[in-house]
Amino acid sequence: MDTKLVTEVTAWMKTTDLAEFCYEKNGDSIEVKTQEALPEPAQFSCSLTPVSSPAIGIYHAAAKGKNLVLAEGQPVKEGDPLGWVETVSKKHPITSPLTGTLRIVTAKEGAAVEFGLPLFFIEKK
Repeated sequence: MDTKLVTEVTAWMKTTDLAEFCYEKNGDSIEVKTQEALPEPAQFSCSLTPVSSPAIGIYHAAAKGKNLVLAEGQPVKEGDPLGWVETVSKKHPITSPLTGTLRIVTAKEGAAVEFGLPLFFIEKK
């Protein structure tokens, strides 16, 4: 496909109110969509706040010799420790961002975690 034609079509699309344009000729085809043609993302409300991993590493609930049991249904206060993620050079603490109840605990002691992976879901009190 000729890049000049693509440039001309996209420039022309800006002058119209079309949201989508498809063209085919001699086996060549082009499809152009504007922002308006994209589907709306799903909208939903949720009363749970995710607490995500701050880094890529290994999740630990408590230091060796200490016991921190985190169970679903357990109340937590803002700032309560929820463990940490250990990387090669640092321990990244995880604390509760709000006061509420732990509704879902996905964190497993010694498990590898990715940055942004939800480890806990807390329902605000």
